Amino acid sequence: MDTMIPTTRAQQYWYLVTLGRDALLRELAPLKLSEALTRDPLALAGRCLAADPIGFPEAHEAAERALAPLRTARTFTATITDEDTTVEHTGVVPVLGERQAGNVTGLYAELLLFEHSTLLNKAAYRLSRMPGDRTWVVDSDFQPSGHPGRLQSFGSSRLGRKQTLLPPLVAELDRLIAQGPGDAT
Repeated sequence: MDTMIPTTRAQQYWYLVTLGRDALLRELAPLKLSEALTRDPLALAGRCLAADPIGFPEAHEAAERALAPLRTARTFTATITDEDTTVEHTGVVPVLGERQAGNVTGLYAELLLFEHSTLLNKAAYRLSRMPGDRTWVVDSDFQPSGHPGRLQSFGSSRLGRKQTLLPPLVAELDRLIAQGPGDAT
């Protein structure tokens, strides 16, 4: 099977469509763009990435500022087996560290997941792991359209049914936490 690693452009695009969308909208707010231009996450991310630094520098600069967490992102490759199929994924982790929710401090991560065989934007997650948790819990995930599927605040997914990550992804996030700050390609 041929494997394709996601390009920087693909990573930037999927980040602005999903995890970085709120930051992009905040950066674009002073431009007072119409709701028609900002409604579609896919189109907005594409326009901002294609914005000419000379012709439309404000949109270009807004995208650059929103992409800041991606510049220091850590990456990993994980193999996931589902019944008879084995697929490699690249995980891009723009944010990984401690975060506080009320009086409890836990771990927080943002994860972009790309499937190698097709370079599909497989998933984007906001995750938490509170003291006593045995695995990472999905607080937010995103649909292929870029719109949130599940959207809950940090640490709030503890009641009722929880969506968790597959063990190979949990192992990679745990490895990155154990390594501490720095590059983990």
